Amino acid sequence: MNNYPKLAMARFSEYVSEQFKGRNLISMHGTNPEPFSQLELEETIGCSFESILQNVNLGFAPDEGTLALRTTLSEFHYESIKASDVITHAGAQEALFCAFHALLKTGDKVLAVAPIFEPLVQIPLNIGCQVSYVHLDADNQWSLDLEAVEAQFKSGCELFIINFPHNPTGATLTESELMTVVNLCRKYDVWLLSDEVFRGLEHCMDDRLPALADIYEKGISIGVISKGFAIPGIRVGWLGCQDKALRSRVIDIKGYISICNSQIDELLASVILKEPEKLSQRNLAIILKNKEMLSSFNSLLGHEINIVAPNVGCCVFATLNDAGLLGSQLVVNMIVKQAGYLLYPADLFKTKEQAIRIGFGSRQFAKFIEEVQ
Repeated sequence: MNNYPKLAMARFSEYVSEQFKGRNLISMHGTNPEPFSQLELEETIGCSFESILQNVNLGFAPDEGTLALRTTLSEFHYESIKASDVITHAGAQEALFCAFHALLKTGDKVLAVAPIFEPLVQIPLNIGCQVSYVHLDADNQWSLDLEAVEAQFKSGCELFIINFPHNPTGATLTESELMTVVNLCRKYDVWLLSDEVFRGLEHCMDDRLPALADIYEKGISIGVISKGFAIPGIRVGWLGCQDKALRSRVIDIKGYISICNSQIDELLASVILKEPEKLSQRNLAIILKNKEMLSSFNSLLGHEINIVAPNVGCCVFATLNDAGLLGSQLVVNMIVKQAGYLLYPADLFKTKEQAIRIGFGSRQFAKFIEEVQ
């Protein structure tokens, strides 16, 4: 397994596991904090699942999502958009699929920030779009070149895809930079899709960006309970957008996929997501403790790495100092063989950087560092 085949990100973990049958690989590439258990979550929000689910309706939910959940999202997670501006989905992936298919057609020009979470561009590629990239600067704390963005817009662009807090680097924008992006999109009449699934994991509230759907009439905000709130076992994502026509097309497409979410998941989420501060407090307690270890985390099995400690989220894109001698795929392979941990190599993120995504949201992070340094 010296070189991985070209695999979709969703298949990568399965492929590696097949190569090492019998090994119980431990994921340390995750981008969400350690998931809650039911008991821990109930204690955190001060409410039991049993009390929430008394006499729950087991019929179909509305296609756009229950009013209770959409109201919770509009009131507790956005500033200006209304419940009617929100559509719930079976996770963020479905929200992305519906949004892209509602917006795009074959031949459309799409610009994306790279490195990038693969589905953010693979769906437009599958539609037949022309996808270009503006690459974050690894030598300048993964910063975004706004002049390069405008240069791309000048040659034509239907949609710009951003993801801040960013996966896999942990980078973010200032509010001024975000407003510059929005103003460029207005100037060139570009739709802007913002994958905001890590919103809520800012290490300091001052770094939290406005939700795009609140500030741009052609903006789409994507959210999910699994990442920023560490509850992947409840399958709820959502899309926020001011544009009524786009929302109508999204619901039409959703009707051929999930149709609607589980009433149980939506009811649980409608209560849980009323307590974002309590959820964030628990998650940040884990993240900030582990973040302290990043300053001394400088090698993987003897291979020097460089880590830019982020101010948001709980993942880093560790660049290899000896990348010319050893690629990220081989280092990931060595760690699987020698230590039993699974990380994600740069190949999965549409970048030429030799780097490895490492998550530091797990309570096992200290043990991981001890075993791979």
